Amino acid sequence: MTALELHNLRVQYGGGWLQGPKHPAVRGVSLTLNFGEVVGLIGESGSGKTSLVQAALGLLPSRGTVRLLGQDLSMQSRAQMRELRSKAQMIFQDPASMLNPGWSIREHLHESAALHQAGRDAAHIVGKVARQVGLELRLDALPGQLSGGEQRRAGVARVLLADPKLIIADEPTAGLDAALRADLIDLILADQSPDRALLIVSHDLALVRYACQKIWVMLEGEIVESVAVNNLGRIDHHPYTARLLDCAGLSLREAP
Repeated sequence: MTALELHNLRVQYGGGWLQGPKHPAVRGVSLTLNFGEVVGLIGESGSGKTSLVQAALGLLPSRGTVRLLGQDLSMQSRAQMRELRSKAQMIFQDPASMLNPGWSIREHLHESAALHQAGRDAAHIVGKVARQVGLELRLDALPGQLSGGEQRRAGVARVLLADPKLIIADEPTAGLDAALRADLIDLILADQSPDRALLIVSHDLALVRYACQKIWVMLEGEIVESVAVNNLGRIDHHPYTARLLDCAGLSLREAP
């Protein structure tokens, strides 16, 4: 069983009477993500990255085949989809979208513990994950009292409480400075295991190169290259990948 399989996945917007002409966001993408892998999905804004991963979780209507944790999404009931999504978690680009502004961080984490680890000692579990993400002293704060980096850590804590088999992190470090970006990625990677897959969606090639084993390069709704990180700069790349390397300051001679 694989963590995620896509075959000829297509997503389009518009096409209705009030929605204007059809706009294809994902154009026939096929790929496989295995357990134990850490893969980066990289491309510029508007390339279709977010549409692809949302469709992969059944959050957007799509055509083609999606197998999530071995299950064909088109064959799942609502109850089965809820169960699948509890084991395939997404860290959203906007941390505030994952947090209720009127709840303390403790309340958020207790809710996640009750939902995903019912029957266990919620206070103990919450305290453990809060220490893991460095928020043990901020549990009684409201989301609006946290920094952007702390909000992202709270979002990561909620995902870790679900003990998912697949984590999709959509631009998890957007808006953070370099030190905080590295800290947050290290936090996500620290919980990686052979029975979990991690997909990091980003436009930051240097960050993905640091964190991932393999990179999928997306352009105009298509995967134009799949490359092992160790081969970056050592093979003939798609022109777009070569341009990304140049823009990141990674000349072919300097790339590892």
